Amino acid sequence: MEFNQKTIDQLSQLNDDELTTLLAEQIRIKKANGTLGDVEKMVKLIGPMLNREQRNRLIKIIQSIKNQ
Repeated sequence: MEFNQKTIDQLSQLNDDELTTLLAEQIRIKKANGTLGDVEKMVKLIGPMLNREQRNRLIKIIQSIKNQ
């Protein structure tokens, strides 16, 4: 999964429910195929590309998925 600023901008246009669903599905896929560590790498990779609002949104979404 390649991330660049264009991808980040497209993802930031999704509402929180859409983004939560998308990220939760990626986590399920990664967990099923044994590559869950890729999600952590993804978050570390995109973190520096996010502005404060996007970063806070991502944290909220990850916490929401964790609580599911």
